[in-house]
Amino acid sequence: MYILQGAKCGTVRFEPFKTGVITKETVSRQSTITDNPVEGGGNINDHVFRSPLSFQLAGTVTDGAAAIATLNQMWTRGDILTYTGRNRVSNLVIQNLQSTHDATNRKGFTFTATLKQITLGSSSASGTAEMMSDQDSAAAASSGGKTSPQTAKTRADGLKTTTSEKISSSAYASYVNSYNSKPAGSSGPSSRATPTNTGRK
Repeated sequence: MYILQGAKCGTVRFEPFKTGVITKETVSRQSTITDNPVEGGGNINDHVFRSPLSFQLAGTVTDGAAAIATLNQMWTRGDILTYTGRNRVSNLVIQNLQSTHDATNRKGFTFTATLKQITLGSSSASGTAEMMSDQDSAAAASSGGKTSPQTAKTRADGLKTTTSEKISSSAYASYVNSYNSKPAGSSGPSSRATPTNTGRK
């Protein structure tokens, strides 16, 4: 017996000679290896990242109405599945589901499904953990309203600039003299050296 069990959408059972059979199970394992070029034309491989496990099923269903409805619901809702057959794999989600309905199997269908293994994180990783400010408030309430230096709120002063309200007379005179000592700009010619239009006769 082959079983595809969902956390929310129920179970599909493949029983040979009764409801159906799984004809092929394919497990794909893949890693990504980083390449960093170095002087001299070579590469250094310094990291290996394992990609999520990919699991492919191919099968035939003889009593297809309930099975295709359940499989479609598993795919639509992104149900987390556990498969038990020649292999046992948990934390799967249907990534691709293809069914073929033809005259050779009037009440059923053949199908292929690609499932991807996912990593289930904690509430902190999924973004449902308490905010730090909420944790500080809870700590303050439990200690009678007193916050420890570790949980006390901090204040950002930002970028501070200082300005001088008084300018000495010598500094002002130096500024004026430096401006007056610049050479005056030359003015352009008052008339053209050669006329641009000699006219026509």
